[in-house]
Amino acid sequence: MPFSEDKLTDAALAARLFPDGGEMGSQIRALDWSQTRVGPMRTWPLSLRTAVSIMLGSRFPMMVHWGPELVHFYNDGYATILKAKHPGALGQPAEPWWREMWPFLDTIFEPVLRGETTFFENSLVLPNRQGFVEETYFTFSHSPIYDEAGAVGGIYVTALETTTTVLQQRRLALLSHLTSQTALSARPVEAAQHLMAALATNTDDIPFALLYTRTAAAPEAELRAWFGLPAGEPAAPATVVLNAAQSGKTVWPLAEALAAEAPLLVDNLAERFAPWPDGEWPAPPTQALVLPLQAGVGSISIRHVLIVGLSVRRPLDAAYRDFFNLVADYAGRALARAAATHEAQRLNQALREANASLDSFVHIVAHDLKGPVTNLRSLLDVYHEEAPGPIQDHVLTLLGQEVNRLAGTMQGMLQVLYTQHGAAVPALELVPFAEVYATVQAELADLVHQQRGQLTANFQAAPSVRYARLYLESILKNLVHNALKYRSAERPPVIQVQTRRQGTAVLLTVTDNGRGIDLSRDRQRLFQPFTRLTADGEGAGLGLHMIQTIVQNRGGTLDVSSKLGAGTTFTVTLPDAPAD
Repeated sequence: MPFSEDKLTDAALAARLFPDGGEMGSQIRALDWSQTRVGPMRTWPLSLRTAVSIMLGSRFPMMVHWGPELVHFYNDGYATILKAKHPGALGQPAEPWWREMWPFLDTIFEPVLRGETTFFENSLVLPNRQGFVEETYFTFSHSPIYDEAGAVGGIYVTALETTTTVLQQRRLALLSHLTSQTALSARPVEAAQHLMAALATNTDDIPFALLYTRTAAAPEAELRAWFGLPAGEPAAPATVVLNAAQSGKTVWPLAEALAAEAPLLVDNLAERFAPWPDGEWPAPPTQALVLPLQAGVGSISIRHVLIVGLSVRRPLDAAYRDFFNLVADYAGRALARAAATHEAQRLNQALREANASLDSFVHIVAHDLKGPVTNLRSLLDVYHEEAPGPIQDHVLTLLGQEVNRLAGTMQGMLQVLYTQHGAAVPALELVPFAEVYATVQAELADLVHQQRGQLTANFQAAPSVRYARLYLESILKNLVHNALKYRSAERPPVIQVQTRRQGTAVLLTVTDNGRGIDLSRDRQRLFQPFTRLTADGEGAGLGLHMIQTIVQNRGGTLDVSSKLGAGTTFTVTLPDAPAD
C-alpha cells in the first residue's frame, strides 16, 4: 500500500526517498530544498527523485543538473572532483557557479537539452576549484533525463578525472624526447640547443627555460640556451653575477641554488622582472624553479643551472616537482656526457696532431742532419788525405764550422721539442722589456758591430708585461737575429724594437730594413720548421717556428708584414696575464 507523504515530516520523507548515498546522501537529506530553485522535496517529480536515487547509488562520479537553471545534485565520487566547490555547489544553479568555464559548458549542455548524448575523452577543462583556474582533463558523458511530460528535464553527468594520466603521458613524452634529442650531441653547445628544443615541446608544463653555464671560478654565469623569453631582456640577461650579495633581487638567484645544490622556487616574476612577457596561457607564469644540474664526472669546473617556468594552470605538487627533478637529472647527464665526449675528441685530436708533428719532426730531422753528416765525412776524408800544412789547416777550420752548424741545429731541435712536447712552463712574472732588451743587445752586440748595424728600442707605451722571462728573451733574440741574418746587401741593418698596448694585450714589434719577404709566395711556409727562404746565411730554419709555437701555446699571435727590398715587421701579440 503506497505511503502518504503528507503524513511524513520533511526529514522522514528525505530518509524514505534517499536512505543511502554516503556523505552526499546525508547532505541531500539535510539541505532545506525549499530555499533552492527546485523547491521542497515533496514537490519533486518522480523523474527527478529517480535520477537522484540512481546517482547516489552509483560508484562512478555522477552529477544531476535539473530544471531550466540546471541545479546541482552530485554523489560522493563527484564531490572529490569539485574540491573547494564542495559542498557549496549542492542545490545551486550551474551558472554562475561555473562562470569561469560557462562558455565551454554551454556548448555541451545545449545539444543534451535537445535530447542528444555527448561523450568526451581526456578533454581539457579549466575549472576554478582551488583558488585559480586549473588545467584539468576529464573523460565524461552527458545524457538527457526526461520528465513526466516527455521533455528533457535535466542532465546526467558521468565523469572521470584523467588529469594525472594525461600529465604523466605528456611529461614522459618530453623526457623521451629529451633523451633522443641529446643522445647524439657531440659538443656541449649542441647538447644545450637540443635540450632547449626538447623542453620547448611541452610549453604547457614549461612555458620558458633558460640555461646558464659557469666555467671554472668565473664570477658570472653566461646564458647558453633559452626559449620562451627574449634573450638580453631583464628576465633573460646575457650574464648573471654569481655573488649573491651583488646580484640583488632583479636577477635570478643562481648563486643560492648552486650553494644549496637544490631546486630554488622564485615567486612574483612580474614584480621581479619588468617588463614580463605573456606565456602560453592567457595569464603569464608567476613562478619558476632554479635547478642546479649535476657537474658530471671530469667536468666539475663547469656548472650548469637550468631555470624553468612553472605553469600558471597547475599547482606545484609532488608530481610536478618529481617531473622537474627528472628533467634536471636528464639535462645534467646530457650536458656532462657531451662535455666528456667533446673533451675526449679534443684530446684524441691533440694526440693525433702531436703524433703527426712528431712523425714530421723525425723525417725532417733525418733529412736535415743528412747533409751536415755527409759534409763532415767528406771533410774528414780530405783531412786524412792531405799532408800537414795550410790545406789541412783550412779543412780543419771547415770541420769546426760544420760541427758548430750541426750543434746549432741540434740545439734548435731541442728548443722546438721543449716548447712543443711537455716541458715545464716557466713561471709568469712582471718582466720589464728594457731588461730583456739589454740581455739580447749584449748577446748580439758583436754581430751588430760586425755588420755596422743600428739597434734601437722604445718601450714607453708598454714598459712591461706579465710573461715567462725565458720565453720573452727567446722571442726577442730570435727576431733580432733573423733581422741581422736577412739584412740587405745594399745597406747596414737598422732594427727598431717597440711595444704598445692593445686592449688587455701587449704588442711587441721588430722592424728591419732588410731584403724583405715575398709573402704572396712564402707566407704559408714561413713559420714551418726547417724553412730557409734563401740559400745563403746560417741556421736550421727553426727560429720562426719556435717563436710561433711559444706564442700560440700561450694564447698569443705572431704576424708579419713585409715589402721586398724595403724590410719586414714581425708583430707579436702577448696576452698580459692579470696579477695574482
